[in-house]
Amino acid sequence: MARAKKSVVIGDREGECFMCKGEEPCEVHHIYKGKNRKISDENGFYVHLCPSCHRYLHGKDGHMMDVYLMKTCQLDFEKNHSRADFMKLIGCNYIIEEDEE
Repeated sequence: MARAKKSVVIGDREGECFMCKGEEPCEVHHIYKGKNRKISDENGFYVHLCPSCHRYLHGKDGHMMDVYLMKTCQLDFEKNHSRADFMKLIGCNYIIEEDEE
């Protein structure tokens, strides 16, 4: 898969865990999964996570962080693109009106 050169998520840096800021070898976490995994790769919809944080995010207690990442990624993408552009790619809006106030 062709991965975008850089994550669109502001504050994500290769070699540093987005969650804990640890500098151990990181893994790529695709923010939008399933049918949107390739789209995540191509558009920079991913963050770098240390193995421990990555396992946590995929575990039963990681749902709230997962939702946070989906919203954050969408907001950061929309700083340079429209909501319609995001919807064409992902097909779902993760930002509710109270988040936009």
